[in-house]
Amino acid sequence: MLNFGNEKVPVCHGFTRRSFLQAGSAGLAGLTLPALVQQQVAGAVADGKIRNCITIFLVGSPGHLDTWDMKPEAPAEIRGKFKPIDTNVPGVQICEHFPLMARMMDKVALIRSLHHKTGATHENGQRWMMTGHDFNPDSVKPHTGSVVSRVFGQKSELPANVILPSPIGNTGAGPLHGQTAAYLGSAHEPFFVNADPAAPDFRVGDLELPAGQSAARFDSRQRLLGQLDDLQRRTEARSTQMHESAYHRAFRLLTSPQAKAALDLAREPDHLRDRYGRNTFGQSCLLARRLIEGGVRYVTVNHFETVFNLTCWDMHADGGGLNNTYLDYERHLCPQFDLAFTALIDDLQQRGLLEETVVAVLSEFGRTPQVNARGGRDHYPNAWTNFLCGGNIRGGQVVGSTDKIGARPSNNPIEPPQILASIYHGMGIHLDTTMLPGPGERPIRLVDAEPIRQLF
Repeated sequence: MLNFGNEKVPVCHGFTRRSFLQAGSAGLAGLTLPALVQQQVAGAVADGKIRNCITIFLVGSPGHLDTWDMKPEAPAEIRGKFKPIDTNVPGVQICEHFPLMARMMDKVALIRSLHHKTGATHENGQRWMMTGHDFNPDSVKPHTGSVVSRVFGQKSELPANVILPSPIGNTGAGPLHGQTAAYLGSAHEPFFVNADPAAPDFRVGDLELPAGQSAARFDSRQRLLGQLDDLQRRTEARSTQMHESAYHRAFRLLTSPQAKAALDLAREPDHLRDRYGRNTFGQSCLLARRLIEGGVRYVTVNHFETVFNLTCWDMHADGGGLNNTYLDYERHLCPQFDLAFTALIDDLQQRGLLEETVVAVLSEFGRTPQVNARGGRDHYPNAWTNFLCGGNIRGGQVVGSTDKIGARPSNNPIEPPQILASIYHGMGIHLDTTMLPGPGERPIRLVDAEPIRQLF
């Protein structure tokens, strides 16, 4: 089963005419190369260079005072248990449990004054940071990677937008996480890997023909798909010149040596796999690099798919299903992130990919300035830290600040849409000239914000 967003595509069995047509009517395709050139001429690409993006999403959200915005002079119940260490940028300190990151802070731009005001659920923050909007079921907005797919289209046989290892699942307050293409249609749905890259038998969906399935039979099904889609094109009222269904993409992936090669972690040397960390997150970051190298434009790595009954960033210390504590941060979470993130940046740089790949580390919110009675911290959207590097991002700086206890932005407050505007700008998208189709085909802006100019 290949997974394009909510479209689970049975690649070589179980087809019906109805399922073909339902998948085929879901949306317009990515831009073809001539259309992309037209957009470049029209000014869609701000600096004449299209870049890629890897987003690392820290599901559950680390406490900003325990990681990248420490307050060592605050009272003990505010500053927490960890100590700050110096980085290779004078005057910038981060948590002692990120020693590798501290050595490459000159490449990173910390944004310490993030905040939003629409609710303290994980899903509120996920929607903001995945789409640049908060929304309800009647106004679902597209994932950033889906927008990039719509603007730039595919540049290889691989999908333009990939999420791994799996989509965000239950985080407590409903299914609207911001990881769909929404009204952009199935052609721009994320491709979900839905497999653990650290597993010894790691493989993705049905990227092999089922046993007994002949190439001739496979080709005949593909031709039938083309005939059905041609029928739909001729019967639809709107223009479908760039029409493409999730099924077409499934067929392409199934027969693509390039896709199989990009997804084959066994091609990586053991020492490099060790450098990233032999765990789901570490191997997901390595796979993200391989996918960018193979032609994917936008990769999202979800660090966890839920917050319940596992060790994750959601450190309520409640003694039950959300019982993450300082010890979990110290022994597991911080070292795992430190190893994988720095391996990714080093690896991209050594391969000449860092200058053409924006790397964004995002989360839903911060955590309460005061440690709770159980020794944890709770949800806190009033202030938190995320960071960007790579591409044309100017590293070695801190954007914004919070007050003495990390409770509110005290300088240069930043809202989530500004982060996404900065990602788009960093990828080369000109936000004043590049639009999406809105209600009634009225053009609308990708995001209602301007890039953070200090980053560029």
